[in-house]
Amino acid sequence: MTSIFSSNILKEGPKMARYRNVANKISGGPAYDLILAVERYVYNYPSSSNESIHHQDIDLTSIAIQSISISENTALHKVLHELAYIEFYLYLYDDIDWVDNIFDFAEYATSMFPEMNLETPIEFLSKQESDIYYAKKKYDQYFIHGLNHLVNSAFAVLWHRKSFLLDFNLKIAEKIRPLKKCDFPMLEQDGRVPRTTYFKKWIQNAIQLRERGNCHYCGRVVASPAIANQEYDIDHMVPIAQGGTNDPTNLVLSCPSCNNDKRASIRSFDDVFNWPKIN
Repeated sequence: MTSIFSSNILKEGPKMARYRNVANKISGGPAYDLILAVERYVYNYPSSSNESIHHQDIDLTSIAIQSISISENTALHKVLHELAYIEFYLYLYDDIDWVDNIFDFAEYATSMFPEMNLETPIEFLSKQESDIYYAKKKYDQYFIHGLNHLVNSAFAVLWHRKSFLLDFNLKIAEKIRPLKKCDFPMLEQDGRVPRTTYFKKWIQNAIQLRERGNCHYCGRVVASPAIANQEYDIDHMVPIAQGGTNDPTNLVLSCPSCNNDKRASIRSFDDVFNWPKIN
């Protein structure tokens, strides 16, 4: 399978003010389909034999190794990119065997561009078949670039589903634990990545905002601007000792006592919400 990471259009562009959190509009539609796709990947229930093959082609070991360092481009972003490339580009844009005529493809493309926060190229609205074929080739990379918006939208939802993030990082840990330092010198030891000792301000801010200043485990307020002299830790849900990484999706806010009690264990939990009971 051709990896989405081979596309030049997805390489980093000029640097913005680094580590400044930026507001992004969240889209629905295909982004929610992408969430379902990554759930099928994490929980190992592909929708077809073809999807099962594509899941096996995702190099999660390489992605896990890259998570030694904290990056805005998280392991989850990378997996979502691969899945978006498969679901929306390979299956439906690159391969058009599924269409009865080229205008069915044009209808798909024109429905996707607004979802990806892109202007729809006028060529896709043509009534000439040759124009549609030309547009398909011309805007190939433009379409791939648009997948970034779907990935970011899906990530924005999943970032708040910490039970899912735990399961995702347990899947990553399965790839880390068997690795040998002699084969992967960047490891601290066999099956263990180096623990980061410094968390940049942008990741601290992102985690505190998601947790609303509360300890992930006990719920006590540990990071509020209204309270002086607070102490808090950034904890790894899947501990480094059990194959966890420093990926942002594996990090939560913790009070020191909960962090000390947890040590190298893994605490499972459910995502919950509060709402009045409906009779």
